[in-house]
Amino acid sequence: MRLFFTILCFLYVFGINTKCFVLPAFADLNEVSVINPVDAAHNANTHNRRGVNYFREQDYFAALKEFKIAIAINPNSQSTAVYYNNLGKVYLIFGQIQRSKNLTRADADFSEMAQMCFERAIIQDCMKLEYYKNLVEAYSLLGIAGKKKDFLMKNLSINPFNAIVVAIILEKEGKTAPAIMFLDNFIAKNPDLIITDDVKKYMKILTQNSL
Repeated sequence: MRLFFTILCFLYVFGINTKCFVLPAFADLNEVSVINPVDAAHNANTHNRRGVNYFREQDYFAALKEFKIAIAINPNSQSTAVYYNNLGKVYLIFGQIQRSKNLTRADADFSEMAQMCFERAIIQDCMKLEYYKNLVEAYSLLGIAGKKKDFLMKNLSINPFNAIVVAIILEKEGKTAPAIMFLDNFIAKNPDLIITDDVKKYMKILTQNSL
């Protein structure tokens, strides 16, 4: 079909009489004119799934590539938060290797890249507790968890989600009681948020571990 129209256009451009040419009986102009739209969300999810499979197989470089493609295809949606979180987990592993072997470089600190990915994930979707936990892992690798905790505690009124990060850092410091207090306070003030159920489960685990 494409060849037929190419020939027809050629004859028309070069002034050859095209009246003797007719469309074949099977031609459907409506079908010919339809261009299937690119489904960015579907394509991005496909690359993300590939990345997840590569990650499970510990093929981290391939996973990194797939997550980056997913973000590039669909950069500004709630689903993008998943892609950034997954990309951050790859960088987190690279950061751990980098620091364990003293290979950190100012121009390529994978722990900082992980931090940026998790922060971006939270910006895209602030209702996933996992993103906050991963962010604290990045802070710990960078050695800035304590400073972040102090800063966030001073700004709880500005952003209530800061309490979650503070609690996670406190728990990692072995300060379970104050961590539970911050989580309990967050739950009391934000009972209807989607993330609150996960915060309750997290607090329950901390409470049981402290007994």
